Amino acid sequence: MSSRSLDKSLESLDAKVAALAATAAIDRWRSDVAAAIFHLRRTRPQLMAVCILGGTGTGKSSLVNRLLGANLSSANFRRTFTAGPVAVASKLADVPDKWLGLPRTVAAPGELPVRGQIDSLIVIEAKHDLLDHVVLVDTPDLDGDQPLHHAQADRAFRWAEAIIFLVSPEKYQMTELLPYYRLARRYAVPSLFVMNKCETPEMLEDYRQLVSADDKDTPVFAIARDDAAYEPPAQCNLSSLAQAISSLQPNEEAQRDAGMAVRIADVLGRLRDQITGPLRNQRRDIDAVVASLRAMESPVPGVDVNPITEQLQRRLQQRSVLYLIGPGRILDRVRQMPGILVRLPRTAWDLVINGRMNLNSPSSGNPLSGERQLPDFHATLTDQLAIIQSRIDDAVRSVPAGPGWLSDPSQAYAESKIDPAEAGKIADEELKDLNDWLQKRWNATPRDTVLLLKLLRHLPGGEKLTQWTEAAPYLLAIIVAAHHAIFGHVDLMILGGYSLATWLTEKLSNEVASRTRQANRAIAMRFERLARRQIRQSIAWIESQAPRLSEIDAIESMANDLQESL
Repeated sequence: MSSRSLDKSLESLDAKVAALAATAAIDRWRSDVAAAIFHLRRTRPQLMAVCILGGTGTGKSSLVNRLLGANLSSANFRRTFTAGPVAVASKLADVPDKWLGLPRTVAAPGELPVRGQIDSLIVIEAKHDLLDHVVLVDTPDLDGDQPLHHAQADRAFRWAEAIIFLVSPEKYQMTELLPYYRLARRYAVPSLFVMNKCETPEMLEDYRQLVSADDKDTPVFAIARDDAAYEPPAQCNLSSLAQAISSLQPNEEAQRDAGMAVRIADVLGRLRDQITGPLRNQRRDIDAVVASLRAMESPVPGVDVNPITEQLQRRLQQRSVLYLIGPGRILDRVRQMPGILVRLPRTAWDLVINGRMNLNSPSSGNPLSGERQLPDFHATLTDQLAIIQSRIDDAVRSVPAGPGWLSDPSQAYAESKIDPAEAGKIADEELKDLNDWLQKRWNATPRDTVLLLKLLRHLPGGEKLTQWTEAAPYLLAIIVAAHHAIFGHVDLMILGGYSLATWLTEKLSNEVASRTRQANRAIAMRFERLARRQIRQSIAWIESQAPRLSEIDAIESMANDLQESL
């Protein structure tokens, strides 16, 4: 496949990966792909970007200053000092366009020497014969105590068109450099090897043998320590190094193409190992968690408002005339008149004995006033939603990637959770509606009593009976017995009303029970909808942690096609 076709294929693959959620691995891979595309397009550069790579204290910034004869890059021999890449060129236009994929800033003369900034390219414009042939780039340390600095140096290596590996006698065997030696050879990147602060020829020879490969002698350069008696040979001193840098040229086309094929193959291999492979594992975990959440049943709210309505049901029964004539009850009351008189309600006793009735007695109080200790329905529903959220957390933690998702600093998981107070609001709102209904019904006359009172008004003496029954429904039984009217019109109506009484009394009880069930049902349905919404939001958040298998398959298919074309 031609370089142009590889260029387009890599761009398409990069666009697919860019659609995934950004991670550190994806960001680094995309930077490497951008570097590969850059090298595919820069076939014969006029000025090569030459990067100086090395460890802490090896003198990279000092070498830049010595080669160019000016104090341009800030140096410190004791610790990591250069934080980001610093490019030195005759003019800004000499720096390759979009090189490193970082924003660039031109350093003002008053800012010299510059130290560099993370994720930014500082450009210094200077005049020197060497800059007519190359752009010289100072980089952070490969072995520093700052991981970000290593990432900046690695990025520079991927984008470099030529490399100067710089070591010192203390660090020429540093393990961090060895992989970059191998990669430079694999990618066919022109490289120079320099030992700074060299003190003996033995050190220089040992370094030369270390960097030589395939039984080929690799030339190395030396810069003597300032206070050392050793003086490097002319063919490998600082002047020779400057001449070698000026003479750097890209490798032959065949060698370069082979290096590009290896570079792209490595990029594709990292795609599988560091991106699509882990994403497949995450998708497997996600599917397991989602299946668990979808099968999760919402717990029963555990709210029964019956304690609120049971007193109203009792009151309506006590105020109902037909309650007294339910099956068997009126005959028992008539047979036991002495006991009835003794056990008369306070209101009825006062009316019969004293001729007055206290309507403000404690027994006629409203239990809805809050004196009764009722269950805390608000707290019950709040706790139930918290239980659901805890079960969701447990399901997420049950997979290997789960703890990492929960510790996501972006707070996305916390935002997917519903405030438990919303569950408590369900109880508050439904109980308010129920309380309003109870307040209206509390002082209402039962419908069966209203019906009977209408009938009594049409009977002889019924007007008087109506007054008594309105005062206290229990008086109806007493009046029947006291006036020997057990076989009168009223008694016949009572005794003949057994079946009617049974039906009406049942209907009366069902009215309150129905409203109770309605409130319980409304609370249960609303809580279930809230719980389902919480589960759906959690599923949506979990689904966002990795792309779908179809997306991963599409990326791997493109990578495989590109691999086959190399």
